[in-house]
Amino acid sequence: MKQSTLNLSLSKWIILMLLPLLMVTGCKKNTLPPEPPAPTYSAYVSHQYLATYSVGNIKNMYSTLQLAYPDAASLTEKVQYDVNVYKVVYKTPFQGDMVEASGLLCVPVSAGNSFPMISFQNGTNTSHAEAPSVNLSNPFFQYLHATASMGYIMLIPDYLGFGESEQILHPYLHKKSTVASIENFVVAASEMMDNDLITVKWNNDLLLMGYSQGGWSTLSTTYDINQVASLPFKVKAAVCGAGPYSLSIVQNFMFENTTYPMPVYMAYTGVSYHQLGLVSNPLTDYFNEPYADSLPSYFNGQYNGDEINSFLNDTVAVLITPSFLNGINTDPLYADFRNALADNSISGWNTTIPIRLYHGTADTYVPKTTSEQVYQEFEDAGAGDRVTYFPLDGLDHTTAAVPTILNALLWFNQLEEK
Repeated sequence: MKQSTLNLSLSKWIILMLLPLLMVTGCKKNTLPPEPPAPTYSAYVSHQYLATYSVGNIKNMYSTLQLAYPDAASLTEKVQYDVNVYKVVYKTPFQGDMVEASGLLCVPVSAGNSFPMISFQNGTNTSHAEAPSVNLSNPFFQYLHATASMGYIMLIPDYLGFGESEQILHPYLHKKSTVASIENFVVAASEMMDNDLITVKWNNDLLLMGYSQGGWSTLSTTYDINQVASLPFKVKAAVCGAGPYSLSIVQNFMFENTTYPMPVYMAYTGVSYHQLGLVSNPLTDYFNEPYADSLPSYFNGQYNGDEINSFLNDTVAVLITPSFLNGINTDPLYADFRNALADNSISGWNTTIPIRLYHGTADTYVPKTTSEQVYQEFEDAGAGDRVTYFPLDGLDHTTAAVPTILNALLWFNQLEEK
């Protein structure tokens, strides 16, 4: 009995001695792996979910489009994914500062799959309410949103001056800032995918298309990405419709006849270049009163193009000063303006990728001669059959828009073997 009691006491002593060690070990703070550093982005700022299109809804949309454009039937056959639409905010340079711009990102609902990217550049806009990321109900934009259902990552930039940057006067037909804003949207979208902020991936094929101002934007951006910039991607193919590639040709065309149906275009260029500091002489050197003093207030984002047209006058000699009308090409007073037109035009080059040009032959807003000239410049530079020009017989600036975009999508499907 004594021996067992001794053994029990010894056991208690050992337990008492080990208990503090056990408590220290048991209460030791868990050591978790360090949090990974937050990703840094060169362009991306934020994104916001806006809408979803179902496959059924998209097929109904394209079936309706087929009634007017039978070729759209082949697009309907390619519809296979639901589509999520996001507003993306990103950084881009403008006049020495970094500003926040925005646009729409439309992606197939498909986890982990890789898709080509399309960036669509829209035509002239003056209204904040009609920016792509604001006016989601615009039927033309809705068809573009739905394009993602065929297996594309679709970008639609707002342009500077709209969406997140509406405090800025849109730098209309200003090549440097326009190109940068498009390129940085592509960078921001790629950063989103690289960091799994959305579930799809990009296969690095970049296709560009645009109409009117967007045709000019598309060609200018294609040149910069493929010939100038050091970016981790290149443009695979581009479609440009009815763009004012040679701004001097377009400006002289506006002055050729007694009337010009889109005085908003004439005024927009003048106000933009004056605001950007590309021209130093006052607007009264270009526009007659009572228009000159009021022009800047028309481009505050509150009015659309039709409304601004109604404020102006389509009789050229009533809107434009005699000295500008007669001296646009020779008067030293307008040398800055001529230089600005030249600096912001885009010429053809010896492209290594396929480019298609479209222009309505009855266009009275942007003359078809600007497409004919840039096509000849491509030919002269040695581009050969890599550039194709499609005159759209009998179509004007408005009626040629949808056929241009429809043909672009059909061609992109061929290139991507969809």
